[in-house]
Amino acid sequence: MRNRPHAAAGVLLASLTLTLSACSVDDTPGDGKAERNRSAATLAPEPKDSALAAEVPKAYAGKTLIMGVSEYAPYVTFGSDGKITGLIPDLSAQLSSLLDVKIKVERTSFDAVIPGLKSGRIDLSAPSGDFTERQQQVDFADFAQSSVTLMVTKDGSFHPKNGLELCGHQVGVEKGAGTQNVLAAQNKRCAAKGKPPVDAKLYTDLPAASLALQSKRIDAVAAPSASNTSVSQNSSGRFETLELKDMLDLPAAKAVYGIQAKKGSGLAPVIVKGLRKMYDSGTYAKLFGQWGLPLSTVTRDQIALNGSKQSQTQ
Repeated sequence: MRNRPHAAAGVLLASLTLTLSACSVDDTPGDGKAERNRSAATLAPEPKDSALAAEVPKAYAGKTLIMGVSEYAPYVTFGSDGKITGLIPDLSAQLSSLLDVKIKVERTSFDAVIPGLKSGRIDLSAPSGDFTERQQQVDFADFAQSSVTLMVTKDGSFHPKNGLELCGHQVGVEKGAGTQNVLAAQNKRCAAKGKPPVDAKLYTDLPAASLALQSKRIDAVAAPSASNTSVSQNSSGRFETLELKDMLDLPAAKAVYGIQAKKGSGLAPVIVKGLRKMYDSGTYAKLFGQWGLPLSTVTRDQIALNGSKQSQTQ
């Protein structure tokens, strides 16, 4: 936030920040208790699989793997105390136990993930849409799915019923995310109808975009279903999430999510095997259920190495 809000807006933004820092789909709005309870209700760790542990590339043996994450509740939430909670930290802990490797979850901006993986500053990152363009740069261990939605203020006048109604409006989006491509594709439809383009406003993370929506600096937030649903259901009635059916066939509007690893490092194939092992044991389903994401699960066969054939732009 570069501009300091006036006092009244500051109170609203502070209240919303607390809500966003502790939100997941089934939480009581704004109190954070359900999130803490979920974190406390840790599943029993997956037992070490010696055969899989032996497949971890030697370059990572004895090393603490860094899992770079950006805020995306309920997959990842940053607490005011610095603690990182959500499905990804819990999933990382299970993989750590199963593969007998140490995994440390650290905050990383989304647009810094691929450069970080290439340079070795981080070793893993999740969740991220698995697209063919990205597969040329990193490897994916696919494990979830999502679709784009639009979050608006519930008491506002902007409640679009289709994608064309976005034309000419300011819409917040996370910098570097596939949702940017969705809006770019929507702009082609706007142009074809002689309408002004969607004015995409880029933010470092989704909480920043949500705060901009609360302060009425933008008209909507375009983001995956898990994030927008989580925020709107925990906003004490401030926001609501819309799914515009005609936008779901746009490039990058639907995505398979993966855990990213350095291209050709050999780490992603082992992660895939570990995720399938967790699928078979029931831990996979329990984790997604615990974090209110049962509709984001995929089948066992969809847990795959670079399994998506989807392009971000076509």
